[in-house]
Amino acid sequence: MFKQFSSDEFIARFWQQHPVLLHQAFADLAGCISGDELAGLACEEDVESRLISGFDPTGTWQCRHGPFTANDFARLPEDNWTLLVQSVDQWHDSIRAILDRFGFLPRWRLEDIMASFAPVGGGVGPHFDYYDVFLIQVQGRREWQLGQRCDDTTGLQDNDQLKLLADFDTQVTHTVNSGDALYIPAGLAHWGRALSADCITLSVGFRAPSEQEIMAETLEIAIAGLSANVRYKDSPGSIDRHPNKINTHVLTTLDAMLDKLTPAQLRQSALQAFGQLVTEPRSFCDGEVQPDWTVTKLGERMNSGASVELAPAPQCRLAFTDTLLFVNGRAYPCDEAFSRALCDGRINAPLSKMQLNLLVELLNDGSLLIVT
Repeated sequence: MFKQFSSDEFIARFWQQHPVLLHQAFADLAGCISGDELAGLACEEDVESRLISGFDPTGTWQCRHGPFTANDFARLPEDNWTLLVQSVDQWHDSIRAILDRFGFLPRWRLEDIMASFAPVGGGVGPHFDYYDVFLIQVQGRREWQLGQRCDDTTGLQDNDQLKLLADFDTQVTHTVNSGDALYIPAGLAHWGRALSADCITLSVGFRAPSEQEIMAETLEIAIAGLSANVRYKDSPGSIDRHPNKINTHVLTTLDAMLDKLTPAQLRQSALQAFGQLVTEPRSFCDGEVQPDWTVTKLGERMNSGASVELAPAPQCRLAFTDTLLFVNGRAYPCDEAFSRALCDGRINAPLSKMQLNLLVELLNDGSLLIVT
């Protein structure tokens, strides 16, 4: 995958452990997107974008949200600002193709590709992320300072707009050039500043749902099968001499309720919750408009003898287990062979009615596109 390391070596030595500078790992990406293109995207209503200004680690930092106008860019100073454009992979074909280079990692971990454009001094301040990120330099030069390990107890500045670190302990400094990439594991403090007037960096982020999110989603799925009409009942011991006391005998009844959620049910619910969370899209963009499909129409095409090639829409996120297919945060009962074929983009007849119904739903809601 990278010039210095094989994929297996990178995973064993660095992934979620240590940062590493990858010299010229993406040399062919020079000029793959321009500052003008990013500015144009930032003017669009459906694109998430921000302008961040500041330069001193503990000074005044400001953040403005798009969409922006040409006048907004014309009024910017010559230095110390950054334009951030989120999910550029949904809008730019050559940027979306970069995702394929990370096939040695789970595709469902990939969040999106954010692009930043900055003149000299531009950056987003000292911070840390709760996700792993590859920072690919595609134009200009940038200095990266790497600092201490952080977590949810780390002190932050009093800034409602940006989560900047109150203290930053520089431990390593890297200067990256076009074609270089810097891998930073989750929780490591970092601060990048543009060294040239044409600095463009792509941030390939890898999502990781929190324990709280996973547990909340797991319990929601698990309790969906419980009756809303089965009520709590007193036991003789739970009626305390003091009318306001909830005594420990109540736990006997509550334990019986909790026992209805068996370990096997919770494990299966947790797996479904995880699949739904990691495939939930960050944002949506309008994809290619295709004609309405029906089961009859699709079945005729599938049974014509030719295989049908499908592709996920730019905003679509797919994953599967041996019994479930996950599409954009939704779970569908599916056998693994069909799910695998769908994720690979090639479905062969014959199909069951349930499979046809699913394909029709995904085609008509824009999650899938037929390309041949």
